[in-house]
Amino acid sequence: ENLRFFGRLYGMSGSRLRERIDWALDFAGLEDRRHRRVRTFSGGMKRRLNLVGALVHGPRLVLLDEPTVGVDPQSRHHLHECIEQLRREDVTILYTTHDMGEAQRLCDRIAIVDHGRLLALDTVDALLEAHGGHAVVEARIRGDVDLDLPGTRDGDRLRVETDQPFETVNAIA
Repeated sequence: ENLRFFGRLYGMSGSRLRERIDWALDFAGLEDRRHRRVRTFSGGMKRRLNLVGALVHGPRLVLLDEPTVGVDPQSRHHLHECIEQLRREDVTILYTTHDMGEAQRLCDRIAIVDHGRLLALDTVDALLEAHGGHAVVEARIRGDVDLDLPGTRDGDRLRVETDQPFETVNAIA
C-alpha cells in the first residue's frame, strides 16, 4: 500500500506501478514483507521502505538525509549496498551524513558545510590530500572500553593523533 501510494503521487498506475513495486520490494530486501503492516517492521526495515518509496518512480536524482542514522548494523550494510547499486545505475545522489567514513565509502565528491556555508567541495582523495594528513581525533568514551588505538586517555576522554582520521573515527565508533 505504501509504495502504491508513492507511485500514484507520481502519476503511476497499472502494470508499470506493479512492476516498480515488485522492483522496489526486491531492491530493499522486503519482498517477504509485502503484505505485512509497516508497524511490524524494524527501524531498519522502515528506513529501507522509505528509501524505495522515494525510488519507486525511477528518479535520476535522489536526496537522502542521513538515511542510516539509528539503524542496526545489518540494515546499515543493506542501505549502503542499495546506495552503491544506485550509483552503478548512474542515479545522482545528494547524501547528507555526519559520518565521514560513510561519505568516503559512498560518495564521489564531498561538500563540507558549516552553518550553511560551503567550506570545501571536491573528491575524497583531493580533500584528504588538501586537508587530511595529521589530525587529532578527540572522543568521549563511555564505560570501560579497551580500544587498540595509540592515544592518551584521561577519564572518559580519548585523544588520538593520526594520519588516518576517518579510519580512526570509525574504529572508535
